[in-house]
Amino acid sequence: MISKFAAALLLLAIAADSEAKPCFGRCGGRPPPPCGLPPFLEDLPSDAQVKITEIWKDYKEGDKCYEEQGLTREVMESLPKDVRKSIHKRPPLPFLRGLPKNILAKFDAIFKDKSIPFSQKPEKIDALAQELLTGDNLRKFQEFKEKKEKEDKEYKEKEAKLSPAAKEAYEKLEALGKQKWAIIEDLDEDVKDELFDLWKSRPHGPPRHH
Repeated sequence: MISKFAAALLLLAIAADSEAKPCFGRCGGRPPPPCGLPPFLEDLPSDAQVKITEIWKDYKEGDKCYEEQGLTREVMESLPKDVRKSIHKRPPLPFLRGLPKNILAKFDAIFKDKSIPFSQKPEKIDALAQELLTGDNLRKFQEFKEKKEKEDKEYKEKEAKLSPAAKEAYEKLEALGKQKWAIIEDLDEDVKDELFDLWKSRPHGPPRHH
């Protein structure tokens, strides 16, 4: 099992390496984004900004947001494809928000560099963060890292308590999950778009075997 910190960086690396349109709800098995206004709101046409702001105006932190995400997805899907693809989709990690483009580019370079084994990326991101981040961004990075490490520890404790049968099934599912991410990561962007367009047309994401 990869750590929560590493897993978060994996999702970030895939997002940074992909120009697939932003997704709300479940598309292609990806988890939905956090509740709230999307980070790319200012990159949208003004009429779309108004619509999405109106959708989220009554949302309160901590509430479920399935309806708001669904309505946001409808607005996004109503935009021309070239507009959706032009949106600069920054990673949703708090310690990267507000950074200058030249600093973001250094993190992006690690995320996108396929010559760096994934197992080494968290260490490189950590080193880069310690070198370049300051103030609030560095504090948020430390908080993010500590939170993920705590979650990772708790997860491992639960994993250790699995029954032998559950442990065997878990390991098989983990292996399948890694294969899935590897396949998606290596696809051409046009193929990703085809699959995401197919998956988002299904009410519950990608097809599942029963």
